[in-house]
Amino acid sequence: MNAFSLMLAGVAAATSPLDEDRPAQRQGQEAPPAIVPAGPDPVYPADFYKPFQPQTALDMLERTPGFLLSEGTSARGFGGGAGNVLIDGQRPTVKGGGITEVLRRIAASRVDRVVLLRGSDAAEAQGQTLVANVVLRADAGGSGNASLTLTHTADGFVSPAARISHARAVAGWQTSVELSGEMTRYPGHGTYLDRDAGGVLTSTRQEHTSAKAPEYGLALSTSGPAAGGTLTVNLRLNKDGYSSRRGIDIFGGAADGSPDARRDIAYDENRRSGELGLDWTRRLGAGWTAKVVGLGRLERYVTDEDYVEAPYRGLSSQLEKPAELVARAVIAREGDHPVRPEFGGEVAYNSLSSQLDYAEDTGGGLIPVALANANTRVSEMRGEAFANLTIKLAPRLNLEAGMAAEFSRIRVRGEAAQEQSLSYLKPSAALVWSPSGRTQVRLGARRTVDQLNFGDFAASVNQADGRPLGGNSGLRPARLTRALLRLDHRWGKGGAIAVEAYHQWHTGLLGYLVLPSGDEALGTIGDARQWGITAQGTLPLDKVVKGARLTVDGTLRGSRLRDPVTGRSRAMDDIAARSLTAELRHDVPALKSSWGVNWTAAEQADVFYTGEVLRWRDHALWGAYVETTALAGFKTTLTAKAIDGQDSSRSRRFFAPSRTGAFTGSEQRSQRQGAVVSLALARAF
Repeated sequence: MNAFSLMLAGVAAATSPLDEDRPAQRQGQEAPPAIVPAGPDPVYPADFYKPFQPQTALDMLERTPGFLLSEGTSARGFGGGAGNVLIDGQRPTVKGGGITEVLRRIAASRVDRVVLLRGSDAAEAQGQTLVANVVLRADAGGSGNASLTLTHTADGFVSPAARISHARAVAGWQTSVELSGEMTRYPGHGTYLDRDAGGVLTSTRQEHTSAKAPEYGLALSTSGPAAGGTLTVNLRLNKDGYSSRRGIDIFGGAADGSPDARRDIAYDENRRSGELGLDWTRRLGAGWTAKVVGLGRLERYVTDEDYVEAPYRGLSSQLEKPAELVARAVIAREGDHPVRPEFGGEVAYNSLSSQLDYAEDTGGGLIPVALANANTRVSEMRGEAFANLTIKLAPRLNLEAGMAAEFSRIRVRGEAAQEQSLSYLKPSAALVWSPSGRTQVRLGARRTVDQLNFGDFAASVNQADGRPLGGNSGLRPARLTRALLRLDHRWGKGGAIAVEAYHQWHTGLLGYLVLPSGDEALGTIGDARQWGITAQGTLPLDKVVKGARLTVDGTLRGSRLRDPVTGRSRAMDDIAARSLTAELRHDVPALKSSWGVNWTAAEQADVFYTGEVLRWRDHALWGAYVETTALAGFKTTLTAKAIDGQDSSRSRRFFAPSRTGAFTGSEQRSQRQGAVVSLALARAF
């Protein structure tokens, strides 16, 4: 509670010199340009969300029928990491994860309506087939939100999480600030069974884990008139970490009597990051709008691991420093025009310096172990030019077409210095048919280029699994061509269903291989295909139980590639064949309350290393919640997650000298985390 009090005091101090509360007229600012997609848009006014008792814009989007929030990705650059949320027609200048913070700072009372844009292929949300535009009230005054959550985990600890935000006009600039802090715990226990090639149990390991993850954040944003347009500034500062202690008792054969050995693993992560985003938008006349974006991000990430099993000890420490600078400009014609062009370009500079120290002690003291590219610096200068065109072919039929050209130069410095220049064309096209205001059909195709993870250029080590990985300075990104057919239909008050079938062609897919140095690492393993069908639906159940609705989200997938080790056909790495979540919610306005249950189906997938096949499986999860505003001024929510426990399992099958060789043994792991119960109090002010 002390941390929560400090947060309240901090925001009070920060907001004390602000103007007196008054409606934010956005004086001097231009109204946001209209976003006109390829067909009628479902519109959900603020009154639609009242039964859900929302406190923030995030609460409202989570209850928007047939919509799933995508925060975007941490892919390098700005355009490639687009999420599926706009604020007053503009994408917030934040990277992956930041959109949640932006939505949390917007009080529900400030939202006028949510418009779902179907078939909008603008650069503001590249590749998204359904985009939510949160339209704010022009006359909204000062507002704020505060929340406190207490979470009880199976180890008996109660962990706090607190957030407070405030938004108001300051000298004509709409300004908001959020302070947050939380502690998350991950207790668990597991059992490992090791067997030889004949299936004989050779050892049993019983593991007890205690882990915690603190996180603290400060987010600021302000928007106001500048140079004839509107300037928005976003600042994010974060400090987070993860610390785990694993104690493992080892038995020869079955777990009978006292353990024969003991293994202790201490693991710590510490990360600090800062991000500054600038966005300037101005109308040019005749429906044309110009937009300029600048973004910079710095991180410092330290990972330490200490593995002890007498007389052996392994010690590793890795320091990573990512950095990113992005500049982007777009000019587009908006409004109800038969032809709507859009042109733009982006320049991005990214870098990562990585230093890994790894040493082993087998009884004679710590001795450094060399790994390929243990000390590496990677940098990339990337430029992209793009053009998009939306043409109204008929009153209910639109054509969307686009072309982007990407050029990049990647430099790797270290023991395996290398430089490569890459260029790609990325076309896209879609036909969007809207036979009615309720239904839309989209047929499209798009080519993209995967973003390389700079961390894969550098060496890493997983001591718990005994898996050191070398860095590969010759990595090249995979190319992806995706074709889709999507149907979106809505009916009544809150009914929605969206079904999408897709097929993807992967060129130059990345997987695990052996480098000339003898180290295992990520590299290009060939081409692959993936196909599937996804469905999201919201079904009102008022005819059965007034105020009830069922929400479902599911995917069926298949994939195929030619294994570079065995030469046989197999599935792609880490692709689950199916996933499914469902929620039943019942709103009871007379009691100012709601309750619900949710379920997540089990998932499993395989990962193929050069000498190992790993299969992970997450078991099904049940959850439930009750929320009420009966306590005046507060929204109170009681939530239970993983009611019957959070179970997972993993199997590892080993081969020598590779997966083409003989089977040498296996490891079976089963883990369990108990139920998590939380009580949350939230208040808007």
